[in-house]
Amino acid sequence: MMKLTLPIRRQLGRQLSGCALLAAMLASSTAGFAAGGGNYGRVTGLVTDRLGNPLTGASVVIAGPGITRHVERVLTDTHGRFAAEHLLPGRYSLRVAATNQIPVLRNGIEVEPGQTSQLSVILGAILPALRPEPAQAVVRSGDDWKWVLRTSASVRPVLRFRAAPSDRKAPLEPSQKLIAMIPGSAGQDGLRSDSGTGSVLAYWRPLSDDADLLVASLVAADGIADSSLVTSFRHRAVNGNPQELTLVVHQLSLSDGVQLPSRYGPASAMSGQGVVISYAQTRQLSSALKLTSGVEVDYLNASRNAAVAQPRAELEYQVSQAGKVTVHYGTVAPSSDGTLAQRVDELNTFPLISLHNNAPRLETVRHGEVAYSRRLSKKTELELAAYHDNFNDAVVRGFGEPGAWGQWAAAGDVLPNATSNGVNFNAGNYGSSGLRASVSQSLGRHLEVSALYANGDALAVIPAVARAKTPGNTFAAAVHPRRTESAAAKITACVPASKTKIVASYAWLESGSVTAVDPYGLEELNVAPYLGVQIRQPLPSISVIPGAHIEAVADFRNLAGEGYVRIASSSGEPLVLTPAYRSFRGGFSVQF
Repeated sequence: MMKLTLPIRRQLGRQLSGCALLAAMLASSTAGFAAGGGNYGRVTGLVTDRLGNPLTGASVVIAGPGITRHVERVLTDTHGRFAAEHLLPGRYSLRVAATNQIPVLRNGIEVEPGQTSQLSVILGAILPALRPEPAQAVVRSGDDWKWVLRTSASVRPVLRFRAAPSDRKAPLEPSQKLIAMIPGSAGQDGLRSDSGTGSVLAYWRPLSDDADLLVASLVAADGIADSSLVTSFRHRAVNGNPQELTLVVHQLSLSDGVQLPSRYGPASAMSGQGVVISYAQTRQLSSALKLTSGVEVDYLNASRNAAVAQPRAELEYQVSQAGKVTVHYGTVAPSSDGTLAQRVDELNTFPLISLHNNAPRLETVRHGEVAYSRRLSKKTELELAAYHDNFNDAVVRGFGEPGAWGQWAAAGDVLPNATSNGVNFNAGNYGSSGLRASVSQSLGRHLEVSALYANGDALAVIPAVARAKTPGNTFAAAVHPRRTESAAAKITACVPASKTKIVASYAWLESGSVTAVDPYGLEELNVAPYLGVQIRQPLPSISVIPGAHIEAVADFRNLAGEGYVRIASSSGEPLVLTPAYRSFRGGFSVQF
């Protein structure tokens, strides 16, 4: 149902990682829910010429739904028929082209769960056969284009082109607007609440048939001190080779106004500005091979500057109609599939920040993976993958009074975060390699189950005796990578009568782990560590905003408060580390 920001794509400030939850809470229909086979739709059609002859091998490109611009290309068979299966519900655009025929573009094709949309497309010839007519038969009035080919004094063959209704340029999709209010939960315990996001304003506008522009602003609950401005331009989204350029500017309150005692060194309350510039391009190299490449640059201007540049590349090979192989390296690109709220959230990301030697550092994760996925049936999909992650300046989150983490603050490895009494520790660099297997099964139109198993390395606290013998007083000396396992399950359900959408998930980690195993795999499944529940309830529209979709949302993370690792500090005060804070958020969104 949602795109969770795990260590791969994590936000900061007001726990900007929580902003990824906005997708789950605000989306009127998410990819996670629609992934069940019973919730797919399909489009079929017949492509002919003006004389009714079927056109074999015509290219049919389907893009959608809505702003997502997922592109699928199919060819017509010997009878001129085509079929596009497993489409998420929503509005699609369709472009049909054939040799020596005038292409046809249609927008606003509705795809509904479990339904088939049938189309009939007629293409006109670019150069139809010439038919001689007497010169006096030529109509000289009107707006038609006319070419006169002179062959004799008495006969003038005339080639005339008149745009048929199906050939005329279809109107652009309507713009979309979003207003959302997401109050954070109250409380003083950093492990039981987080501040959430205050308000979101977004505007998406198509500029042409294959280009669009998105502008959004996000302001935290405590005001402009934590805010973001997002601008994203996409080009050639329909023809299967999209390009996207994104600029995000963040105003960040890094430590939420927490001042460290002077004996802990120069680290104190920090604020700064973050900038993210990213570019990505997808090329359809052949009917079975697709390459996506790009780069992302993250820059932080705080007490000191920090910057990282990371490439991304993904090669996808369609082995068969049901199976494909994917090779990925670099950062994980935001997904373009989903609603407007999801896209705003995924673009509004920034790496987690910590301190090392009192200088700000940005956490980076370089992910490499080879995966094979196969659709076993219309309702079942399986994926097997081998992966390797390189973590640089890895962040471990915790909770405690300054006295509990003062020994590491003196080394300049601690940064208080926006959560009450929360803190980010710099755990240095480490790597993790492992295997992953996941399966998704639809159990009808309103129920889907998914499961995942992975092994790899996660950070764990070194026992006190061993830690006492470890040289150095940095936080990285207190933790170490440990070979471990992880398992997760998710149930997505919809109550037909009330249209209430419920997603319950649980991701198990071995006791003592302070980071997740295979965070990319958890993100793909859209789950967070431990028990989580999300509820979305559509509300009746109001007359003030005709056509608006209003939705109330509630989200619970780490509901049972699991995974807290308590360690002894030099001051004797309690210190807690955890892979996931316990939190609750609620609010509503209006999209129109």
